Amino acid sequence: MPDTSSMHERLSDLIWEAQGETDHDVANRLFVDAEQLAKQILDLEPNDSRATYAIALTWYHRWPPADRQNCVEWLRKTEQIDPDFPWVPLYLGYQFFDAGNYTEAFQQFNRVDREFFASIDHHWRNLKTDELMLVCQIRGELDAPDIATLTKLASNYINADEEDRAVPMEIVNATMAPELRNRFNADPALVAEQVVRLIVGIGDQNVFPDQLAQLQSAAATAG
Repeated sequence: MPDTSSMHERLSDLIWEAQGETDHDVANRLFVDAEQLAKQILDLEPNDSRATYAIALTWYHRWPPADRQNCVEWLRKTEQIDPDFPWVPLYLGYQFFDAGNYTEAFQQFNRVDREFFASIDHHWRNLKTDELMLVCQIRGELDAPDIATLTKLASNYINADEEDRAVPMEIVNATMAPELRNRFNADPALVAEQVVRLIVGIGDQNVFPDQLAQLQSAAATAG
């Protein structure tokens, strides 16, 4: 087997540099360079799942958002090579979620290996995955979301270390509309109450001032 370790180091550096680049044209050129380097690795080692995953990442992050199918295809190739590649379900979930395919996104997020991400101290990813799964239930054609799941999510956010908290933008946005709060198996005012608890509990009042005011008003009708 050829030694591609130095190529992989350069590949990781290119993707890291591209992700941090604020000039989108420059970032895209770096992503193209990374894609070409990954394909050179595949010429040497066709079953290198890290290389196929790297190509998927270049498509996931490219500006403006490129055809999602490019990313999905390379993620599928990665999974064909390594069915247990832990990043594949996560990024497939992101792609389907962003495309509004909430049923497929939910199924992919449900496959995420939580133990793997905990083992690399990506606790925030597990918390965000829980959030996105609940949002899939709120927005998609799935079983009605359970208020207990929202209550647990809010508690998990509040109890998490600060570095493990992503901004809970998706769950806040998904509970703003009354018709979406009505999707829960509980009084929609109680749904608003839990999201208020989440926002206040993590100190994000300044991030969501307008949403907080609307949700507080909705929660005030709780019996």
